[in-house]
Amino acid sequence: MTHNQERWRDIEPGDVVAVTASWRPVFLIVPRRTHRGRWVWGRAYSRRVWVYTGFVDEPETQYGTIFDVLRWL
Repeated sequence: MTHNQERWRDIEPGDVVAVTASWRPVFLIVPRRTHRGRWVWGRAYSRRVWVYTGFVDEPETQYGTIFDVLRWL
């Protein structure tokens, strides 16, 4: 079994599950759009999100401000 198959082995096909990593501080030179739709650059936070839809593991990086981080605590 690969790493991703082992991670999702207890999930039934058709279920949608999201697994998120913790927020970590980053410095962005190029502006990025946050998951709420705003542009952010300079000091920001990022996290990895894996969404399993039953077929494929779809990794995504989300960016946010300190207010986004506090909102998700």
